[in-house]
Amino acid sequence: MITTTLNQFLNEEQIKKAIQLKKAKVICTEIIKPNIKTINKLLGQENDVMYLAYATEYIISQIGE
Repeated sequence: MITTTLNQFLNEEQIKKAIQLKKAKVICTEIIKPNIKTINKLLGQENDVMYLAYATEYIISQIGE
């Protein structure tokens, strides 16, 4: 299992936008899908856009706790 942090595939501006968007479907459409080629290159593998969006939603939901 590989551990990945948000800042490994999203920049600071994208993370801030994801925090505002909150929901995985919107995060996927507005952040992940348009940047998937770069994200795949950064992470060194092909990634599922919805998986990354749900993971991002989960992580940002934990920030407020």
